[in-house]
Amino acid sequence: MKFEKGSIRRSLYYSILDGLFAAMMMGVSECYLIPYGIALGATAHQVMYLASIPMLVGAILQTYSARITQSIGSRLKLINVVVFLHALSWLPVILIPYVFRGRPALMPWMLLIAATILTSCFAFAGPAWQSLMSDYIPVKKRGKYFGWRNRLQGILTVAVSIAAGLTLHYFGKENIVGFTLIFVFAMTCRFYSWICLTKMKEPFRHTSHDVYFSFIDFLKQFRSHSTVPADRGNFARFVTFVSLMSLSVNISGPLLAFFILKDLGYSYASYMVVVTTASLSGFLFQGIWGKLGDRDGNVKILRIAGWGIAVVPFFWMISRNLGYLFFVQIAAGCVWGGFTLLTSNFVLEALPPSIRIRGTSYFNIINSSAMLLGSAIGGLLFQHIPPIFGYSFLTLFLISCVGRLAVMKWVSPRVKEIR
Repeated sequence: MKFEKGSIRRSLYYSILDGLFAAMMMGVSECYLIPYGIALGATAHQVMYLASIPMLVGAILQTYSARITQSIGSRLKLINVVVFLHALSWLPVILIPYVFRGRPALMPWMLLIAATILTSCFAFAGPAWQSLMSDYIPVKKRGKYFGWRNRLQGILTVAVSIAAGLTLHYFGKENIVGFTLIFVFAMTCRFYSWICLTKMKEPFRHTSHDVYFSFIDFLKQFRSHSTVPADRGNFARFVTFVSLMSLSVNISGPLLAFFILKDLGYSYASYMVVVTTASLSGFLFQGIWGKLGDRDGNVKILRIAGWGIAVVPFFWMISRNLGYLFFVQIAAGCVWGGFTLLTSNFVLEALPPSIRIRGTSYFNIINSSAMLLGSAIGGLLFQHIPPIFGYSFLTLFLISCVGRLAVMKWVSPRVKEIR
């Protein structure tokens, strides 16, 4: 693979700029799409769908990413086209309350469709982008680099989230104009992100060397006679671990915004404090997690973060005071930042370049399916479980906590370090 150092530096420079604009967009999309659905009249079940179905559809469509990359012969071309479409896909999200003003019952469902398109465009470029970045960054420096990059992006994401939350608070819960403004801002940022991506150069790599294997072949990794060229049994156990953790988390996770805005009656400003505190904490601590993962191995540090995630729900049982939750969210963001970063790094190390795009897509399908199943379980339980301290969500949170602890106790020890 021949690639001049100057081209690497220029590409990384534009990659960082792309990441900064994408971070500003994500400061809106990650925190405020579900509150937008609630503002449009979404029920608890519709919120569950909004949090899970777009991710699953996006993961399924990712499986075509490698095939299309092979046909056009360039990961970067694929990324550029899809990111442009992703920027355009903000338009349906923005226009829903104006186009369907006379049919409010349709608005949450239209948002589900629009959010699915939006998320699918974002997800489709993911495996190709991960493969491209793995060519830029040596294995031993990935933890440090991505920890630094994610921390930088995270600070910007949180800054935009705070500004967006204050904008919504200014207009109030009854006015949809605030959402329109912040979503137009997100769309603009994504267009600037696309411009930066068009200036990057791609390391030469024969995409024909990518190994084709079907999703069924991938599932056969869960049996010892698989022919997929990866660390078969261990990677299968890793997929099982992460997916079961996602299932347990999503039993309650998607309803957190509903609980804060509806049950607790918090303003958008208070919601912003709860959400952005966790995000900022996660990004600030990712550099530390990345260095620890590089030094001690991803799995060991991943387990530490996983145990932290497992016990977080207990602290929500104690108090719903905003000042108290501020400190709870600092701890939650810290462990989630480590878990997310080290999961991504493990996948990059476990999957050889020849199967990385497809393997990442298939991993995301299983993980997203687990998230959808967890959301479905949570949605079914929510209307029937007895409340704790007056809130059914806290009961759901406790059930989620038990599931997380079980995964950490019996599943996580089966995953081994690959270095």
